[in-house]
Amino acid sequence: NVHFFADDNAICPRLHPRRPKEERVNLVLLGMAGTGKSSSGNTILRYEYFLSKPSSKQVTMECKEVEQEINSRPVRVIDTPDIFNDDIKPPVKDKHVKRCRELCRSDPCVYLLVMQVGRFTDGERDVLKKLEKAFGRNVHEQTILLFTRGEELQRADMSLEDFLQSCQPELKHIVEKCDKRCVFFENRTPGSYQVEKLMQTVNSLIQKQSKAQLQPSSYTPTPYTQFPQSHGGSSRW
Repeated sequence: NVHFFADDNAICPRLHPRRPKEERVNLVLLGMAGTGKSSSGNTILRYEYFLSKPSSKQVTMECKEVEQEINSRPVRVIDTPDIFNDDIKPPVKDKHVKRCRELCRSDPCVYLLVMQVGRFTDGERDVLKKLEKAFGRNVHEQTILLFTRGEELQRADMSLEDFLQSCQPELKHIVEKCDKRCVFFENRTPGSYQVEKLMQTVNSLIQKQSKAQLQPSSYTPTPYTQFPQSHGGSSRW
């Protein structure tokens, strides 16, 4: 069964300890426009629920969620607009982050930071700092890196280790900060194996966090409208 929601409310907590396996998990797709967030959401759900088309501009304008059972586990996939672009006004970012957090308030939450193989932009260099401002300083402990266009690695006959060795230092730092939790998607030719790999990583992460006895986060994000102002008068993200 698939359920759509149009609730405007949002808090992505830390992963709750000792959750039963059948409890719903929230998968929050985050990333810059054009990385393939919506397409990856469709791959996970195995149906085109989210609007997806090739574009460097933002296609997803509001948070949208779809709930489905995947490998016997209830999963809610949340597609989000780009909250990392410096050109987006702070009040707009505040709105999207608030909704995302409220949608995830009562269930374990895993962030899927979507990036593209072969593309690492200036806006992504400080992506972890931006995530921390939105969701708390320990957000990396709940984050999995989802790289789209994984077929490019196959064409180049590169392994994950080869890819990490060849990537830029800033990207390597992000990967290491997230404990090398990486999955690669081929959204043009989706297969169940990549979704199964993702869910294995998700389940392992939740089990690891449960053993650590982490409590729900009480973190309250600083609104982007309250961040220190630059000399030019624009808000720093």
